[in-house]
Amino acid sequence: KNLWTKRSGGERPWLVTARDEHEQTRFVVDRILELHEEGTPLREIAVLFRAGYMSADLEIELANRKIPFEKWGGLKFLEAAHVKDVIAFLRVIDNPRDEVSWYRLLMLMPGIGDTTARALMASMAERAWDPDALTHWAAPPRAREAHRALSQLLRRLRGLARADAPAPEHNVTTEIDLIRQLYDGLLRDKYDRPEPRLADLDQLRAIAAGFSSRSTFLATIALEPPQSTQDLAEGTSDEEDDALVLSTAHSAKGKEWDVTFVIWAVDGWFPMARATESDGELEEERRLMYVAMTRARNHLAVTYPVNVNSTRRGADYSMDQLSRFLDGGVRERMQRVVVQAPADDARPEPADSGTPTVDLLALLRGRFGAGGRSDPAP
Repeated sequence: KNLWTKRSGGERPWLVTARDEHEQTRFVVDRILELHEEGTPLREIAVLFRAGYMSADLEIELANRKIPFEKWGGLKFLEAAHVKDVIAFLRVIDNPRDEVSWYRLLMLMPGIGDTTARALMASMAERAWDPDALTHWAAPPRAREAHRALSQLLRRLRGLARADAPAPEHNVTTEIDLIRQLYDGLLRDKYDRPEPRLADLDQLRAIAAGFSSRSTFLATIALEPPQSTQDLAEGTSDEEDDALVLSTAHSAKGKEWDVTFVIWAVDGWFPMARATESDGELEEERRLMYVAMTRARNHLAVTYPVNVNSTRRGADYSMDQLSRFLDGGVRERMQRVVVQAPADDARPEPADSGTPTVDLLALLRGRFGAGGRSDPAP
């Protein structure tokens, strides 16, 4: 084949260094808003990643900023049943009158079916949803063990939520850890393929660490992306279904967009850690990275966070390395961008190819704000 093109010049792809996942998310969202204001429809922008769980933090921020999106290659993170299960535990602590969440978590417990769950909820309603109503309920024999375990867990969670609880203990990540002491066993019994689901819960915990309180966290994830939004410039598109695309690299094959972001370009994420042990699997990962980076018609940004807070990798904190697929030859053809934190305390970017870097977030901060996690949109 004799390949040729009439196009010449154009901006080089960006290689974007972020301090951590939250900073990577802020960069992507702020850049999407800037491009949309300049006239790019959301449907012509895609964010690509190796596996579905890698977009979890981004999905929550898009909902918080009221940016509509659709996801290809898996459920939206907050629509996964196991994520909803854990959130139900948090909701009944935050609001003991949340009947939907009570029913969901009661139906998880062995020996408790629809009739028993409704009888228990009726008993709690008669006691004005007193936190001790569950403890004093007389469970049928088949449900006694589950009733005892659930009662003990909820008492411990309420203890952490007391106003006089020690500050280090009073946070949503500690509550999720306690919930998982009970829930992880239930998950393994209830769902197939438990390991990816447990990894999702690790991701949920990591995301929750970015919020100042349980109420703030629950308020943020309760938001649903609307069809139109105050954050977006009006009149950019006449299409009613204009929505950003989030997609795995697999699901993006054969597609193109004007603007493409490839996130999590980190060894152990893209390529995935398990693929590095086999030459054949590693080459497949390389082909997927090639697919992801060639989906852009006009603009490409590849991002990687330096620091990761997650138990999914075997530790609560780790320093990550840029994907091995972005070697020196590739980096020479890219423009380096360093995202500075709102407090301007990001680590400096190490010297690489001598190409200039751009502090993009400093340019965007005045127009869109940082989209901070401690102050969710009303």
